[in-house]
Amino acid sequence: MAIAPKQGEFHDNKCWFTRKLTVVTVGVTSLAIEHVGTVQSIEWPDEGSDFVKGDTVVTIEGTTGKLEVIAPATGVIQDINSTAQDEPDVVTEDPLEEGWLFKLEIEDTSDLEDFRED
Repeated sequence: MAIAPKQGEFHDNKCWFTRKLTVVTVGVTSLAIEHVGTVQSIEWPDEGSDFVKGDTVVTIEGTTGKLEVIAPATGVIQDINSTAQDEPDVVTEDPLEEGWLFKLEIEDTSDLEDFRED
C-alpha cells in the first residue's frame, strides 16, 4: 500500500493541501498571497468537475499578480469554499484556515507521494 502524506505544499510552495482519507482540501500559502497581493477575484470550478493532477483548478487575480492553483492529484471537485466565493478577502486575510479554496475527492492517494515526508 502506498504511503501518502496528510499534508504538504506544492506548486513552488504557493499552494497547500491537507488530506483526510481520499478528500484533499487545497488552499494557498502566505507566500502566494505575497505574490498576488490583495485578492480581487477568483475563477472557480464547478462542483463535480474532474481534474487531472497538474490541471489548473482555480485562478486568483490580485492587486500585484495572478496565480493558477493546480490539482495536487487527479480527482473530482467535492466542495467549494462558499465563504471565499462571496468574500475573496478571506483568502487574503486567512489563507491557511478560513480561506481554503476547494475539496477534491482523489482517485489514488499515491498521486501525493511527491509530498511524502521522510
